[in-house]
Amino acid sequence: MKKLVPDPPPVLCIRAGISHEQSIQLAQQHIDSAMNIAHEIAAHACTDQQERINAAILQMQITRALLKVSAATLDVVV
Repeated sequence: MKKLVPDPPPVLCIRAGISHEQSIQLAQQHIDSAMNIAHEIAAHACTDQQERINAAILQMQITRALLKVSAATLDVVV
């Protein structure tokens, strides 16, 4: 039987064979890097841009917190 929905092309995969735990750790590293860059940009931006950048930083902080919760729940084995 032919699949109705094809698999995504390999170019859309970040890394073939990466585990769930590794992907969360990698996402945390990317969020931390993005936050560092955003803080640097905000330091040299005008007031209007600073407000928008700070809003983006807040969203990244929320994402980082959610990733920490996801990583913490992976270690729980019952």
